[in-house]
Amino acid sequence: MFKKLLLCVDDSPLADQIARVGADLACRYDAEIVLLSVLDPARFASPPYSGLEAVGLLDKHSRSLTDTGHRLSVHLNEMGIPTRTLFLPGRTAETILEVAAQEKADLIVMGGESKGRLRSWMEGNLWADVSRAAPCNVLRVRPAGAERDRERGRLVPAVSATPARYLVSGVG
Repeated sequence: MFKKLLLCVDDSPLADQIARVGADLACRYDAEIVLLSVLDPARFASPPYSGLEAVGLLDKHSRSLTDTGHRLSVHLNEMGIPTRTLFLPGRTAETILEVAAQEKADLIVMGGESKGRLRSWMEGNLWADVSRAAPCNVLRVRPAGAERDRERGRLVPAVSATPARYLVSGVG
C-alpha cells in the first residue's frame, strides 16, 4: 500500500512522534522513508526579526533542524528502515509538495496543530495547505496527551499510538 513515506519534521517535540508513526507504517508496509526538514528564511525576514538578529536565529534554527533530522535518521536506520534525509530551504508548503511529487511519495506524514479560524487565517495552516494540494494522502499527527492538553488549553483524552486514530486526508 505505502512504499515511500515522506516524513516532514521540524525541531519540535512532535518530530519524534511523527518519526514513531512513520516507523510503524514503514515496518508494516516495508516502506522507505524520506525525512524532510524545510528551512523557510522568509520566517526570519520580517518583524519582529531584523538584521543580525534574524541571521543568528536563522543559523540557530538551521542547526537545530539538522541535528533533529540527523538524530531521527540514525534511529530509523538502526531500526532497519531505509531512510534518506533532506534539508531544503524554501517556502514550507511548496517545498513539501515539490518533494512529494519528485519522490513519488505514497503518503506524507506531518504534524498539525489545532488553530482557531482567526489564527489560521492570520498565520496560515501548513497542514491544510499541503493536504489540499498534495499528490498523495496526508497523515496528520497531532500532539498526544499533555502536549495536546496544553495546545488546546483544556483536558482531553490521550490519543492511542495506533496510526488508524490519526486524521488522514485523501486526495482525488
